[in-house]
Amino acid sequence: MFVNVARVTPVVNGFLRPVRATRSSDASRKGPGEGRGTVSAMRRDGGVSIPDGASSGRTAVSSAALDDADKASLGRVFDQTVMRERILAAAVTIVATQGFAACTVREVAEAVGIKAPGLYSHFPSKEAILSEAVSRVLADFMATAALVPESGPEEELKASVRQHVLYQIENLLLARVTDVVVNTASAGRVVSPEDYERLLADQHAHIDLVARRVAAYSPDLPPDQVGIATRAIVAMCDGVAAWYRPDGPLGPEALADLHWRFVRRMLG
Repeated sequence: MFVNVARVTPVVNGFLRPVRATRSSDASRKGPGEGRGTVSAMRRDGGVSIPDGASSGRTAVSSAALDDADKASLGRVFDQTVMRERILAAAVTIVATQGFAACTVREVAEAVGIKAPGLYSHFPSKEAILSEAVSRVLADFMATAALVPESGPEEELKASVRQHVLYQIENLLLARVTDVVVNTASAGRVVSPEDYERLLADQHAHIDLVARRVAAYSPDLPPDQVGIATRAIVAMCDGVAAWYRPDGPLGPEALADLHWRFVRRMLG
């Protein structure tokens, strides 16, 4: 969800600031997967990671193909009783499981049981669908991050780390769609420049929050090192979505605790 933290400058006046992302002219010169975050370069098909762009052998994804956790995530963020919301959820599912290229107006319309022209009575374009969908997902993540109660520096940073890891694990589908849409070299062509900058601003609101908590936890850390540490922490927590498997040796809570121990050792 936040794997492209390399696009962030060092701390300025205590906060991390985004760098304008590479757009289509530069992106078109990059090879497959180049300039992408870890999660966006891979997707899952039946529990196996597949390089982004490879065929999964599927033409459409139904809700029956999702596991209970994915269905719960979609149901929390999007009201499945409203057609506009169902369209957003369908687009999220297709992009997260098959990639951006597979998310056509026809595929989304088929997923919600309407004809393609009917989609335009709800959204003007596929790009508008994806922009709103990702905004909603990021808002859901930020709402979770905001649940951290005010306490001491250690407790607040620990809660941030654990919540990020747990969100990635419990919302794999949602985490993957933001990686595909926002954290790719061609993201400037996926949504409008204005929407893309707004999505980046939403991402960096969280990164700024973590930077403040890192600085409070390690007040002797120089500002430039606060920026480096923050990028490392966010990337580590975000990367869980790329490799986590439910049948692995550690459960979600144990992994969240382990990541906090890594952060604590890193900051000293």
